[in-house]
Amino acid sequence: MNSRKFTLSLITALAMTVQANAQQIIKFDAPNSGTGADQGTQPTGINIAGVITGDVIDDENGTHGFVGTLAGGFTDFDAPCANPIVGGTYPTGINDLGVIAGYDIDTNSVSHGFVRTPDGEFITFDDSQAPAGTGAGQGTNPVGINDIGEIAGYYIDGNGATHGFVRTTGGKITTFDPTGSVATYPFNINNFGVIAGLFYDTNGVGHGFVRTSDGKIKTFDPPNSFTGPSSFGTYSAYVNDLGVVAGSYFDASTYVAYGFIRSPTGQFTEFAVPGAGTVISSTDESGTYVFAAANLEGATTGTILDNNFESHSFVRAANGEATTFDIPGQAHILDNNAGSVGLSINTLGVVLGRWRDPNLTFHGYLRTP
Repeated sequence: MNSRKFTLSLITALAMTVQANAQQIIKFDAPNSGTGADQGTQPTGINIAGVITGDVIDDENGTHGFVGTLAGGFTDFDAPCANPIVGGTYPTGINDLGVIAGYDIDTNSVSHGFVRTPDGEFITFDDSQAPAGTGAGQGTNPVGINDIGEIAGYYIDGNGATHGFVRTTGGKITTFDPTGSVATYPFNINNFGVIAGLFYDTNGVGHGFVRTSDGKIKTFDPPNSFTGPSSFGTYSAYVNDLGVVAGSYFDASTYVAYGFIRSPTGQFTEFAVPGAGTVISSTDESGTYVFAAANLEGATTGTILDNNFESHSFVRAANGEATTFDIPGQAHILDNNAGSVGLSINTLGVVLGRWRDPNLTFHGYLRTP
């Protein structure tokens, strides 16, 4: 597909700005954004300059990457190995230099890593130390990139097992698994090469981990996290440049999700955002879900599921004060993948997220403090 540039006029941008309790919410869509269910714009990252990346699903259900700013417009793109219909292009992170990391899925449904420079040049790669599988659903999946250009991610081997990896700027890939892991999922990498993520043990219980740049891995669980045989346990973990980990876990007695902040020395603060539900069903667990590293001021974001299993975005300050918010026009239905989700928060407290309308179409949003 040829790249097309999409520009938001000042009038359009202002028309999409909503004032609520001194906050500003700006809605946006990438070019060629589809309007049907499960189509549309899903942002995944924003850098200090306000450059946003993510993926967009068009009206023909083709998936493409996009990059740009609200002021200058967005450009869509396809990675070299991508088949937009069978697979697609999935940017997963952007650093402050504008370099994007992500993965594409080819005609055989195999994933490959890519790096895209600000001028649109691509480098593609696959895990080479312990090669990723070449069957459907296998391959290499970067999850984030730091300002140095180091990339963290996971790969799925020929046996269907998932392992973590880190790639240097020179292209050297090192694979890793925490002790006891049967499936390793890094979530992000900070500017000091520290990686945080999740792994599952033989009982299917999730645990958090932090891997330092010298390869040492520390595993952890919040104090009240479920640790018995189950698919529960620690759910997410993201590390910032101060070594603070933000994430979420399932409570051992209620199975409800809670957020946590873990200090660099291992102390935990657990929290529930006001409005988060306290019930579970046969398919869903209500509660607080963290989906972003804390910014340098200690604020983080994510979503809550209320007792009706509707999702609402939240932002939580370092002092523990949390605010939930909805995007005007978002769906209010009993679906944990509808509503809105906060995905990233920068030093100024600007939240990047996505929301779905009543047609279950995806859209992006920015929320200023």
